[in-house]
Amino acid sequence: MNSDQYVLLVEDDLDISEAIESILIDEHYQVKCAYNGKEALDYLQSTKNIPSLILLDIMMPCMNGYEFREAQLHDPRIANIPTIVLSATGKQDVAQKLHFNDTLKKPLDLSTLIYSVEKNFKHL
Repeated sequence: MNSDQYVLLVEDDLDISEAIESILIDEHYQVKCAYNGKEALDYLQSTKNIPSLILLDIMMPCMNGYEFREAQLHDPRIANIPTIVLSATGKQDVAQKLHFNDTLKKPLDLSTLIYSVEKNFKHL
């Protein structure tokens, strides 16, 4: 894997974020974390090195996952980054409208998470 390629994990629950980050690092992925949609969007708009994949929680303060995804889709520079939604609610109609690459239901199944990341990680 190219050393510039990484996963952007957007999750406000610190325990969940740390667990997912640890799992992905064990699978040899680099991970950058943001703790709400606004922090993630600000980061993406300021970095030159965009991620190869975004893992996105839905229920977060400041800017939720749906609001983040709408803003992402309106920015041509970051619109095509594969995005996997992580949700306890799993509203399929909204997920389809916002063109998520995959929807994973919390609590996450480890093998399903790894499979989805491998399948959607955009190798440059």
